Amino acid sequence: MSTDAKATCKRHDALKSEASTHWKHCEEMTEFMAPTRSGIISKRSPGQRQNRTTFDSTATAAGELFANFIASYTINPSQQWGGMRGKDLQDDEMQEWFEEARDRVLTDFSNSMFYGEAPEMLVDWGNFGTGCMVSDELPFSATSQGGWRGSRYETIMTGRFVGADGPDGLADTLMYEKSMTADQIRKRWPESTLPGKVQRAITEGKPDEKFTILHAVYPRSGEDMRYAAGARKMPYASCWIETESKSLIHESGYSEFPAVIPRLMRTPGEFLGRGRGHLAYPDTWTLQTIKRMSLEDLALKTRPPILHRHDSVIGTLRLTPGGPTSINTHGLPISDSIQAFQTGSHPEVTAIKEEELRKSIRQMYFVDQILMLMEVNKSEMTAFEFAKKMELLFRVVGPIYGRLRKEFLERIWHIKFVQMFEARAFPDPPRQFFEQGAEYDIVFENPLERAQRSTDVDALGLVAQDIAPWLPIYPQLTDWLGADEVMQMILRTRGVSARVTNSREQVKATRAEREAQMAQEQALAQAGQMAEAAGHAAPMLAALQGGRSR
Repeated sequence: MSTDAKATCKRHDALKSEASTHWKHCEEMTEFMAPTRSGIISKRSPGQRQNRTTFDSTATAAGELFANFIASYTINPSQQWGGMRGKDLQDDEMQEWFEEARDRVLTDFSNSMFYGEAPEMLVDWGNFGTGCMVSDELPFSATSQGGWRGSRYETIMTGRFVGADGPDGLADTLMYEKSMTADQIRKRWPESTLPGKVQRAITEGKPDEKFTILHAVYPRSGEDMRYAAGARKMPYASCWIETESKSLIHESGYSEFPAVIPRLMRTPGEFLGRGRGHLAYPDTWTLQTIKRMSLEDLALKTRPPILHRHDSVIGTLRLTPGGPTSINTHGLPISDSIQAFQTGSHPEVTAIKEEELRKSIRQMYFVDQILMLMEVNKSEMTAFEFAKKMELLFRVVGPIYGRLRKEFLERIWHIKFVQMFEARAFPDPPRQFFEQGAEYDIVFENPLERAQRSTDVDALGLVAQDIAPWLPIYPQLTDWLGADEVMQMILRTRGVSARVTNSREQVKATRAEREAQMAQEQALAQAGQMAEAAGHAAPMLAALQGGRSR
């Protein structure tokens, strides 16, 4: 069943109208917090000036630092920040296959523009509360080869997308507009029937004429999938529509929702989130106003207006250096005839207020905490103290990280794993993978995740310290701790690879070999003791035998 393009456009207009108030407020914030995002509501021209009335960049710098900090400590390309593991932690073969899949996913992230687009999305997420990034496989081309072609990521600008949540509270609908030239449309869908205006532009030699294209991704109903085939039978529809004519250009589908839409904070009942910028906007607006007034006062002090008697100046008053101005003082002192205007302002007061506002803005973005806790003085701070300070910072950011983990990290990893698995980009999995229903957990090894999990290991260390004084008296206290379980928890918490750890069978074999060796050594020791005892007993036995013979 083909998609009703007009109905899809109508739904897009309704969602866009519902989000218009939110985007309007974000438009007001862009001038002071993210000038590169200006033009959320209105169309902007390429290269236009973005910060015409910005007098202080505290909020802009704070937003970028916050986004870069989150990116560095969650999706750092120099770290193995994510991965998968099977439900059965003792199945070493499965764990090694998942680690191989993890390495290939991370390689795909590195070979694409993921590490360029994701931080841009996090800027929107941090400032405006909602980010959006679409993940897809690269389209076919003349040079395409079989198998996995690689990934393409695109961050959708704030104000250009709308969506809706599914039953699980995660976004399952995305609609966004993008501008494409007639030539780009023709090359993207060479086998599709193009709308009349697009085809006419190509025929008339106007390949660069632009058109607005709507991309709609939403879950299909069972009725839509019943009589469909191929990509149109997949759970999620992917429709490309020319908005002016409401003509369907191309329809396909996805087996998984292909976009991540993380929200930093969200008012219950609303789809779009609210960011740190919503909290900092009042102080930011006040700071900009005070800064503007301070600059105006500075201009008055630097080049103050001149006051003079209206009948004392002869000719034109010249304020250029060295410019002569002839006056007739009528016998009065010059200072009584001409003088500079004194504003009577107190810049020291506004300077104090400006610094208070800057501090407030930085605190809302956790900037002071980030800079303070990342400050290292090797002569005063040990590595342990630095690690503890970093853990404290991560726990401060922890509540924010929880939603980001679910709506961004887990989802982007699951999307990429499914896309690559379906394209056979991984080695054939062990048979256990299908026997267990292809169940797996997504795990992350970034510093923020480890800080959240480190409390378990810290608690274990504190227990060891608490019972240490009592062990000489009550050695049975350790019976409450399982040695294997303790070691497995530490290995998981610290993110140790399964490739360098032994399986349960290997551990059993090692222990059996150790016990056999200890038994052999004990037997040899006992044999030596018996031989030594026999050596001492031989003279006595000989003496006894000699006494009997006499």
